[in-house]
Amino acid sequence: MLRRCSVYSFFAAFFEALKGIVTSYATYIVDDAVAIFAQTDFADQDSRACWLLAMHVLAQTFEHDQDEHWPQPAHFSSICPPLLAQVPRVASSEDLYASLAHALTALAKAADSPAHLKTINTALLAHLRDADARTRLVAVRLERALTAKLGADWLVSLAEMLPRIGELQDDEDEEVETETARWIVDIEGVMGESLDSMLR
Repeated sequence: MLRRCSVYSFFAAFFEALKGIVTSYATYIVDDAVAIFAQTDFADQDSRACWLLAMHVLAQTFEHDQDEHWPQPAHFSSICPPLLAQVPRVASSEDLYASLAHALTALAKAADSPAHLKTINTALLAHLRDADARTRLVAVRLERALTAKLGADWLVSLAEMLPRIGELQDDEDEEVETETARWIVDIEGVMGESLDSMLR
């Protein structure tokens, strides 16, 4: 695990230094990164550190993508589901959530495709129905992050979001309710109009 951490530390420096020139090289680390996401034991500090490094490296490749590498269906589908599968896992830690939010919003920005954004949103809407309130809270926070990052491009799917937003306004968990109210304010800021009539 420590050797793996060393390798990802190198990748972090490599992708940060060379940026978009080497984005396609990320293809060679995706399978290993996905394995890390699946196998990480967050109670083990070395394993946790490796997860954070892998997430950081991928976020860099998403941010610096200048050659439309990640929008390609094969590449997008190789990493999007494993990232979204982390939503329930990061609920217990702010640094894990922040790392996932950074990577997911960067991927959504790089994806630059209504179909890809719909894939992400559909998965998040499913997490918004999770029985665990902490998972629902993470999903709402990610929806807010994506709304802030993508603006109107993200709200193309607003019609699909509205029924769930209406339900979350009366969520049994107070934190989820509060975060949903903030999300509504964010959406109204992008749209320039109130959602009240749409949520009735």
